[in-house]
Amino acid sequence: MRKSIIGKIASLTALTLITLVLSQCKKSGGSKSPNNGSGYYMKFNLDGKAVEYSSQPVAEVPKPNSDGLYSAVLIAYQNVNAGTPNSITIIVYSSSAIAANVAYNDPGKATETNGSQVPQSTVFWYDSSAAGYLTAGEFADASGNVLLSGVVANSMVTITELTGSDVKGTFSGTVYRSDFGKSDVITDGQFYLKREQ
Repeated sequence: MRKSIIGKIASLTALTLITLVLSQCKKSGGSKSPNNGSGYYMKFNLDGKAVEYSSQPVAEVPKPNSDGLYSAVLIAYQNVNAGTPNSITIIVYSSSAIAANVAYNDPGKATETNGSQVPQSTVFWYDSSAAGYLTAGEFADASGNVLLSGVVANSMVTITELTGSDVKGTFSGTVYRSDFGKSDVITDGQFYLKREQ
């Protein structure tokens, strides 16, 4: 069991690093204006308080990776020039092509070609001090069992529209600080993002 937890933490660390690299790539290649007036956004309620990020809101839906998984990476910032603080990234994995009107929910898993399972969706949220929070799917089995008391894997992402230029959808989930000492609940999430790939 200890080996399993260490493996999950290593996977989580790798996912977090990938997310940070992708978000920094967007930052350096993006507009100088924090909000370019494009109409794109990611908005949600965080513990009942409305939050909207409309700076550099983008989606990437690349071809399958070398592990045989399809993915979507959805990113938005409060202010892209400030970097990670007040930003959100959602990663969706699927064993089949990412599609509209499909729910990507925890504790559901996508299976890599080697048999390893990864969460269908993970939400990463960074607060104003850049403290990272994420949903707990990485720590849950396919039945939703989490070894940490009081922790739930309940990330829900649905892409409602997927075109060559835009991605729309909804999301929610409970996000946990990296030490699991604090959690926040994201509800009523909506995104309308420019598709870059």
